[in-house]
Amino acid sequence: MKRRKGRYQETAPNKAKDRKYTSYEDAPLEEYEETMPAPTNLTKKFINVFLILFVAVLGALAFFYIDVLTPENISHWFHYELLGKTEGKGYPIRYEGISINSENFDLIGGTPVYCSDTSVVMLNNNAGDYQNIQHAFAKPILKTNGNYAVVYNSDAIGYKIMTRNDELYSNSADKKILDCDITSSGSFATLTYGNDYLSALTVYKSDNSKRYSYSFADYYVNRVSLSNDNSKAALSGVSANNGGLISVIYILDFNQENYLQKYEVEDSYIYDLCYLDNGNVIAVGETGSYYVDVGSGKKYDHYFDNRTLTTFILQRKLGALLSLSDNPDGRSCDIVSIDPDGKKEFAFSTNKKLISFDYNGGVVSALFPSEIVLYDSKGQQLAGSTVSADTRKICLSDDHKTVYSLGKSEISKSVYEYIKE
Repeated sequence: MKRRKGRYQETAPNKAKDRKYTSYEDAPLEEYEETMPAPTNLTKKFINVFLILFVAVLGALAFFYIDVLTPENISHWFHYELLGKTEGKGYPIRYEGISINSENFDLIGGTPVYCSDTSVVMLNNNAGDYQNIQHAFAKPILKTNGNYAVVYNSDAIGYKIMTRNDELYSNSADKKILDCDITSSGSFATLTYGNDYLSALTVYKSDNSKRYSYSFADYYVNRVSLSNDNSKAALSGVSANNGGLISVIYILDFNQENYLQKYEVEDSYIYDLCYLDNGNVIAVGETGSYYVDVGSGKKYDHYFDNRTLTTFILQRKLGALLSLSDNPDGRSCDIVSIDPDGKKEFAFSTNKKLISFDYNGGVVSALFPSEIVLYDSKGQQLAGSTVSADTRKICLSDDHKTVYSLGKSEISKSVYEYIKE
């Protein structure tokens, strides 16, 4: 037991002759505490020693485990161990009690993302939830570009901007939203009804500050696509023309007050358009596709020759992929590719009814009733498998052999093996 200094002095040699031993029962307990002054530099020495040992241990771990300390593994530890995100138990995964439209199923960062009627969910390659963002949108529309995504409430005012890791902004537009778009760097645009105009475009930088605005008085503009450098935009719209229909394509430069270019298309409704990475624009309508060389200011038309457009996709790097059929009911589809230069890259027949397709790295993944087939650009079959009869949409990953598919009640993953010549 510790003793206080005063008690220690009482039992010094000059007091020893008065008693044979010291009894600690004669004084309060607190008097027996002994204060031992610590060295003033003890704390600093302890911290220095601790830091040296800590750095030494980290160095030893880095030396022995250098092969596993990759950015991917560090990111994995941060998101799944520190933030507690779900690892997943593998595909397929079932979803119940929610509704997912085909247009709201896509890839972000190489793995699936979907927007249901309640939330936006980003999955990892093992079907775990990488992110789950709730929303209250009645008519949600999802668009992705690289690692960024925008989801907006069609014909309402709400929208959200997010990455694969975070929700960045949750805002409301001034008027009801017609369309939105986002670039691979996070800048975005909202296309809304106008106050005193038919439509109004507002463009934002990636930090959510306003970059540009433009209003349309002559056409009901309802589609927008931003250039990835956020310097221009392509838009399409429609108007009446002597009892008929006339569509328009606008090219806007954010450094100019007036539009840069304007093109009209008679008797064909434009479904969608895309600002390509090479600086040009491609649009798809009822009767043909339309290519705009922005540098020269020329438009080139590719008509479908009375064939029926059953489905299509637009990609910034690759151009357009079209499914055309000689039959109004969509049987015996031909797959046609329009490259970023506006030229027909390839075309081949499938002799089947096409439901969905995707294109990546020279490989076309095609969904037919109860079947997925992978083709090369010559129409040669590379691989295939049977799938659920209710499969509605497929997405081909960047490895050109992994296909994610959306069914009525589950999301599946298929990895194909093939020999690519």
